[in-house]
Amino acid sequence: MPRQYRLKPMALALMLAACQTVPAGVTAYAPASPQAQRAIDQYLADVDGRFGALAITDDGSRAASYICHLRSWKNCDNYELNDYTSIPSGRIAATIALSRCGSGCRVLYINDKRQSG
Repeated sequence: MPRQYRLKPMALALMLAACQTVPAGVTAYAPASPQAQRAIDQYLADVDGRFGALAITDDGSRAASYICHLRSWKNCDNYELNDYTSIPSGRIAATIALSRCGSGCRVLYINDKRQSG
């Protein structure tokens, strides 16, 4: 007679939870609102191979980004900076993204690298 196996409810719950992972290519940010998460996903799709930054509020209610139009590693789109000034484009984009986001924001991404903190 074949032996029947019974899964305990806790084991079943753990197996189901393990299957519910974030799909590849999507980077979820835990406290992000649906609108902010869409902005994050769009930014990550658009910044590929470019310089930019994304800022988000601490509570995740809003996010704003800036992507440099020029693909130069320095000075982003600031034509006023002379040749002797070399500020990495991601840092300039971060300043612009923070100003677009408003108060209570922090930088979440510079280029395609997630910032800690």
